[in-house]
Amino acid sequence: MKKSDFYFYLLWQAKVSTRLFWSLQKQLGSSQKIVEAGLSDSPLLAPKVCQEIQKVWANKTTHQNNFEKLADYFTILDDEYPELLKKIYDPPLLLFYAGDLQLLTSEYLVSMVGSRHTTHYHQASADKIISELAGSPLVIVSGLAIGLDTACHQAALKNNLGTIAVLGSGLDQASFYPKVNFKLAQEIIQKGGLILSEYPIGTKPALHQFPRRNRILAGLSQATVVISGALKSGTLITAQVALDEGREVFALPGNINQQLCQGPNSLLQNGANIITSGQDILDYYQLKPQQQLKIKTMNLTANEKIIIELLKIEPLNLESLIYKTKWTLPLLQSTLSSLEIKNIVQTAHDDLVSLKW
Repeated sequence: MKKSDFYFYLLWQAKVSTRLFWSLQKQLGSSQKIVEAGLSDSPLLAPKVCQEIQKVWANKTTHQNNFEKLADYFTILDDEYPELLKKIYDPPLLLFYAGDLQLLTSEYLVSMVGSRHTTHYHQASADKIISELAGSPLVIVSGLAIGLDTACHQAALKNNLGTIAVLGSGLDQASFYPKVNFKLAQEIIQKGGLILSEYPIGTKPALHQFPRRNRILAGLSQATVVISGALKSGTLITAQVALDEGREVFALPGNINQQLCQGPNSLLQNGANIITSGQDILDYYQLKPQQQLKIKTMNLTANEKIIIELLKIEPLNLESLIYKTKWTLPLLQSTLSSLEIKNIVQTAHDDLVSLKW
């Protein structure tokens, strides 16, 4: 049963902030009395707030019809609302959802964020870290943006972990952003995940909505993991929100010459926790160590072992592998094919070959 009512909905429509709502609720006792105070130009409310409430009240019938049609939402007054999210500076009054709300009751939510642009290093690192969480109760929270967010959600699904996506647009297909990820959103829901947004159906994406979305990303979890990002980016906004709220921040170290490594490196320089494996997250949440992926050397040929040792140092393209091994191209290709069949190596779009663990 919802603890909110039509008057609460009107306050949400009037864009009353959560902090102001709590203050007025404490003084006046109910959403209805807050609305009535706004209609009577009460000195308890700023003139601008009164004007917004009066403007909304003027369209009361339309809002009443919309409120009665409202579905799949919960408010800050309802039991479903996560306690951690309530504690941030400006939590959303109302959230829309699709999927399994039970995920919000987990103590093991971890937010993972990164750039919309990807590098092989960052994507492979995200895959590795998340694969090492397989079998744990951890739930991966991200923003479903193109790039690293997508990689994190996909890795969570691949490793049978729960995942929550927080959008900066409405949940409906017409306004969903990014449109290319609508199919992934449906897959997340089908596999027991959850999609959240503070924006109602029909809300098209707008630039200011995504920095607002980032506070929810950080607010849902005890810890935020920053995989990649420039010094001035949405990723760093999310990290800063987490720090401001007293949450833990982990950052992936990277090449000092790469722009997308500058954000995480700066966080590390300023005291963030370093992350080099999924075990770092498991340790923070005090979860049992997971068995690390080990290659059974008895199933490997001598040539396969040579390639693995080279790739342990860094990903390499075919030209570099030929130079280091002094092999012919057919021999190298047959060895790599065998390793791919055994699910030990992968080739990225830039032709770099790397280990999958």
